[in-house]
Amino acid sequence: MPWKLKLKPNGGTPLYRQIESSIRTAISRGQLNPGDRIPSVADLASELKINKLTVHKVFQRLEKAGLLHSEVGRGTFVAANGCAPADSPNGGPAAAAAAAVKPEVARSVRRLREGYAGGLRQLLAIERRPGTINLAGGAPSPANIPAGLVERLTRKVFKKNPARIYEYSAPGGMPELREALCQRLARRGLSVTPDEIIVTNGSQQAISLTAAWARDDGRDAICETPTYTGVPGCMMLFGHAVQSVPWENGAPNLDLLRSLATGRRVVFYLCPDFHNPTGQSLTAAARHELAGWARQNDALVIVDEIFREMRFEGEEPPSLYSLLPPGRRVMVGSISKSFMPGLRVGFLAADRVLAGELVPYKRYMDVGGPSLTQALAAEFLRDGYDQHLETIRAMYRERRDAALAALKEHMPASVTWTRPQGGFQLWVTLPRQISSLQLFLNAIEQGVSINPGPAADIDGRYLNCFRLGYGCAAPDEVRIGVARLGEIVAKLAARGAEESSGLGITL
Repeated sequence: MPWKLKLKPNGGTPLYRQIESSIRTAISRGQLNPGDRIPSVADLASELKINKLTVHKVFQRLEKAGLLHSEVGRGTFVAANGCAPADSPNGGPAAAAAAAVKPEVARSVRRLREGYAGGLRQLLAIERRPGTINLAGGAPSPANIPAGLVERLTRKVFKKNPARIYEYSAPGGMPELREALCQRLARRGLSVTPDEIIVTNGSQQAISLTAAWARDDGRDAICETPTYTGVPGCMMLFGHAVQSVPWENGAPNLDLLRSLATGRRVVFYLCPDFHNPTGQSLTAAARHELAGWARQNDALVIVDEIFREMRFEGEEPPSLYSLLPPGRRVMVGSISKSFMPGLRVGFLAADRVLAGELVPYKRYMDVGGPSLTQALAAEFLRDGYDQHLETIRAMYRERRDAALAALKEHMPASVTWTRPQGGFQLWVTLPRQISSLQLFLNAIEQGVSINPGPAADIDGRYLNCFRLGYGCAAPDEVRIGVARLGEIVAKLAARGAEESSGLGITL
C-alpha cells in the first residue's frame, strides 16, 4: 500500500485528528482506493504505539462520514464512494448537504430558546424588597464561610514559594491542586492520576470544554431535564442542537434515551447525585443500567458530581463515572459548590487519552486558570475542607428537615415534593392548573423568592413545578417562607382553572 502514516506526537494537533487527516488525504489523492483494506485497529495502534481507543475513534468518524466501512471477520475497507476532500469533516456531497441544513435548524431553535430564556431572565430579575427570604438559591450561602478563613488560607499560600502565584499555571492546572484532587478522589474510591485532571474556571468551563470537543468529534448532544440550563445553553453555544431526556421516577427516561441515540454518536449530560434541581439521586441499579447503555452505544457521558460530597444521610451509591466505559466518560467536579462560588475552581476528570485531547481546548480558551485561587483551593483541600464539609452537611440537613416539615404542614394535599438525602435543593410539584410563574410573582409580593420550573428547562416545561433551595435560608426563615408559599398555593388552587390557560400569569 503506497500510503504511509506518520504522526507528530509533540504537535498541537490531537493524534486522532492527525490519523483522520492522513487517511482523508490518502483517499483524496488516490493513495487509498475504494476496496483497499485498512490495517486493523490493533495493528495500527501497535505500529503507531498509541492507544487502541484513539484508532477506534478515527475509524468510527470515518465510517460515519461514509469513507470507510467494516465487515465482520474481514476488516475495514475504503468505501466504494469514498471520495470526500481531505479537509471535509463530514464526507461526500449528501453529507455536506445535510450539514448545510442542520446548522441552520440548530441556529433557529437556539434563537427561539434564547428569546424565551431572555424573557424569563428578565422576569426572574424583578427586584426583591429588603428582607426577602431566599428559597431560590442554587449556590452556597456566604454565611457558610467562617470569618477569616480565606485570609488564613492566603497567608499560608504566600508562605510557600509565592513566585508560583505570579506565573501562568499549566493549561491543565496547578500541579499541587491536581495532586490534591487525585488524593480526594482516591478517598471516594476513584483511581485518577494528575494527568487525567484538568482544572477549570468553575464546573461550567469543564462542561464547555467537553461540549466543544464533542462537537468536533461529531457527537450529538442530549441533556437531562429539568436541569441547570447553563449546561444545554453552553452546548448550544458550541453548535449542538440539544435534545432533552426527562427525569421520571427518580432517573432519566432510559427508553427515550435509547430512542434518541439510535444510530447516532452522542454525548449525554446528567447530574446523578442530588440532581439540580430535584435533589434526587440515581439508584445503584439505574447507574448500572445507564452504564450498560453507554457501553453498547459508544456514548460519551458527562457525569456532574458537583454535589456528591454533600450527602448527609443514606448509603452512598457507586460513582457513575467508575461504572462507565474508559475513554468515553468525563466527570465534572467543583470546589465552588461545596465552598464558595466566587473561587471559580472546578475540574474535570477523564481517562488519559481523552484528557490529553481536552487540554488544547483549555489552552486556547484561557491559557490557564488563576494561580492564586488554585493554590487556595489546594491548601483548603489539604487543611480544613473535611471539617467544612461536616459543618455544611449538618447545616443543610437541618434546613432540609425544616423545609420538609413546613411543606407537610402548610401545603395542600395535592402538592408533592422530593426528599433529598444531600445537597441544598428539592423539587415541588403543584396541581397542573397552578403556574409556578404565577406563584413566583405572588411570592415576591409576600417577601419570598423561589425558582420556577420553566427556568430549569430549555423549552420552558415544568410550569407547575418549582425548585425550593433551602441552603441560603436559616431554618426559621425556611419555615416562614414555606408557610407563605402554602397560603398562596391554597388561594391559587381555590381559583381552579382561572390560571390554567397560557402561562397562568395574572397581573
